[in-house]
Amino acid sequence: MIQTAKKVESMFPNKNRLFAALREVLLVSLSVSIAWLLRFDFTLPNPQVLFAAMPILVLLRILGMARFNLFHGYWRYTGISDALDILKAVALGSVGFLVAERWILGEKRFPLSVYCIELILTLCMLVGVRVLARAVLQNAQSSTDRDNRKTVVVIGAGCAAAMLLRELPRSAYFPVALVDDDPAKAGVRLHGVPVAGTVQDLPHVVRAYRPHELMIAIPSASGEQMQRIIDICDHTRVRFRTVPSLGDLLNGAVTVDQLRDVNFEDLLGRDPVCLDVDSVRRRITGRVVMVTGAAGSIGSELCHQLLNYKPLKLICFDQGETPLFNLQNAQTGSTCSIVYCVADITDGTRLRDVIREHDVQVVLNAAAYKHVPLMEENLSEALKNNVFGLLDLMEVADHSGCEDFLLISSDKAVNPTSFMGCTKRIGELMVATRPSRMRCLSVRFGNVLGSQGSVIPLFQEQIKLKHTITVTHPDITRYFMTIPEAVSLVLQAFSIGGKRDILVLDMGKPVRILDLTKTLIRLSGLPQDQVKISFTGLRPVEKLFEDLFYAFERRSNTGAQKVFRTQGQTASWSELLQLLAELRAECAIGIPDRIRSKVKEIVPEYHWVPTEGEVHVPAPLLHDSQLFGDQVPLANANG
Repeated sequence: MIQTAKKVESMFPNKNRLFAALREVLLVSLSVSIAWLLRFDFTLPNPQVLFAAMPILVLLRILGMARFNLFHGYWRYTGISDALDILKAVALGSVGFLVAERWILGEKRFPLSVYCIELILTLCMLVGVRVLARAVLQNAQSSTDRDNRKTVVVIGAGCAAAMLLRELPRSAYFPVALVDDDPAKAGVRLHGVPVAGTVQDLPHVVRAYRPHELMIAIPSASGEQMQRIIDICDHTRVRFRTVPSLGDLLNGAVTVDQLRDVNFEDLLGRDPVCLDVDSVRRRITGRVVMVTGAAGSIGSELCHQLLNYKPLKLICFDQGETPLFNLQNAQTGSTCSIVYCVADITDGTRLRDVIREHDVQVVLNAAAYKHVPLMEENLSEALKNNVFGLLDLMEVADHSGCEDFLLISSDKAVNPTSFMGCTKRIGELMVATRPSRMRCLSVRFGNVLGSQGSVIPLFQEQIKLKHTITVTHPDITRYFMTIPEAVSLVLQAFSIGGKRDILVLDMGKPVRILDLTKTLIRLSGLPQDQVKISFTGLRPVEKLFEDLFYAFERRSNTGAQKVFRTQGQTASWSELLQLLAELRAECAIGIPDRIRSKVKEIVPEYHWVPTEGEVHVPAPLLHDSQLFGDQVPLANANG
């Protein structure tokens, strides 16, 4: 009680609080007077009893309201929490008043019914006056805001729209209408904003309300739904933006009011990945994990997501100094032990030192050359890194006691027309046939959005400069997936895969590159006729469409969503090892057709025809000293 009294003494440091307290005193006095009049049919018997009790009641009410800090005076922000605090304060004051009157002062003439009537009236008055003040102030503010702020029409009238409408009063935007396809919401008001029609009615709504901007508040919309909404928005010629994706909102990475421009990922429309987090955690938590190619698009995302599973130590291994430095900066603040190694997977000695020094248990290999046209001109380097570097990495990891090994593969490994695709297929065969104490598996998937060298950033740059966009063929298609989704599924596949498995991710429907280009132009805000599209024809090693499975592979489901297992015939490890030795010898000679011919022996599905007049030169037998750099000798390959 003494502490509450001190709080009352110090609760009026300014005039606003004092005036607020005076208003509450008047309301309490008015409510008890009305309660008395209602009890006695608007007569005033025993006025001395009423006037003697009134100061006690007022004091107790003030103490109760001070206890719950209700004298702040900011009625325009009144909400449910204020109403609950008023209920608590009134109940506390009424109990104190009853005890003081009936048992301490012994006043029995104060009617019991007045206690109840006064409590109800006081509660209604204190809450009502605040709600009324909020409505009046907000209405006055809205009239001013309509002139000073940009008007918007919100697309969607669900939970995300309700959250957005609560945030917009604090911004430079004023909502004037909503549209939603749910017929039950037609004509209703959400936070005072009317639902003016369906999404299809948006052009009419725009003409009626003339908004400065459209805001899409449907974070759970599928790609097809988002495409339809964007098409309608585009016809209105009004700028449109969207709330963040459902995944970002659920992860707490952003809030609903952080609007952004619509991007191609929104139109891709892939359902959120439902991971078996426990199975991934069992494979990662408390173990030493090494990611090779850690600074690349997939490798860096792997590192970011692995930290969520709390490995004992994370080894980030990459030959690119600057990208690795950028990764280090991005992971500043992590509580996990992280080691950054600038090294090349073709350096067998360095590999062995790193793996043994840190007692690595898990290796996730994302280190590979991937640019198709470039690798057509650098055959030996493609093999050195993607094939022989992988072989050395597997050998060192196995001999050093590693327990799990994962290879990141590509859909270009299926029926390859490119040399890079062949190197990825050889990698799959090595993982699937090599005897090992480790659990070795590979994961195959298609293109990821936003990766280094991806076609989308190239198109966006061409659109920005209003240059001609070059597309190889009007019917060319590719599979696309976002990097975070791809890596999440890779980790899921890693957690459930068995020895020598080749797992394939569900890439959804292929996307026509021409449609992708037109969508990017539309999202840029430029008229279609300002950016020309030119068709250059398919490149020699380019396919019109990519495959995810060979015709001879049997596809089966796994226990994980969007992850499939393939089974097909492969050569024995001894046969593959002999072919790899011959391939290494051909690389030493350096005749491109000889190298491609030997690769075709390993990958018969390789779409390549030798040129006429091929020179046949015997391949030399290489000694260990003639191998690439510090690579592990193939003589040790049998383990």
